[in-house]
Amino acid sequence: MKAVLACLAAFVVMIGCTTTTEPATEAQKLSNTELTQTPGFAWFVAEVNSYVPNSVHVDRVRTSMAAAPDKKVFIFVRPACSCRGTQRMFPQVMKTLMSAGIDMGRIEVWSMKTTTHSQPYASMFTVNQLPSFFVVENTTLKAAFGDDFTTNYNESNADSLIANAVSR
Repeated sequence: MKAVLACLAAFVVMIGCTTTTEPATEAQKLSNTELTQTPGFAWFVAEVNSYVPNSVHVDRVRTSMAAAPDKKVFIFVRPACSCRGTQRMFPQVMKTLMSAGIDMGRIEVWSMKTTTHSQPYASMFTVNQLPSFFVVENTTLKAAFGDDFTTNYNESNADSLIANAVSR
């Protein structure tokens, strides 16, 4: 009987020590440092450095964000995505926000492998495509745009898209 109990106890301990790594199914918030050092975003710094936003749009972003101190920008992107929205539009939006001097505490970048991953703002908005950009004031969605190539983004107008979004 003692041998059976000892085996059972050993089995319970072995099961308790077994670890399995589940694939991430939640969006991961990235700091600026993580964004520049995460392998899936190795292209980010070069793309930010190569973009020169229009000063008119930078000023619109600065003015609009200053007038609404509770306004935040949420950006959802797919790591290691070679799509132009992620590798071009996203860094251009970030460069425009940085050029406008927007406090990085008002900008959140979230990495998602798919739009089905959970994200903490699901009660305010749904991420239907990657990348997606949301402007929220308090808990009210003010604007949203994504990687819509046919009507909005033309490879160089991310500055006007974010300026229009934060101006609402």
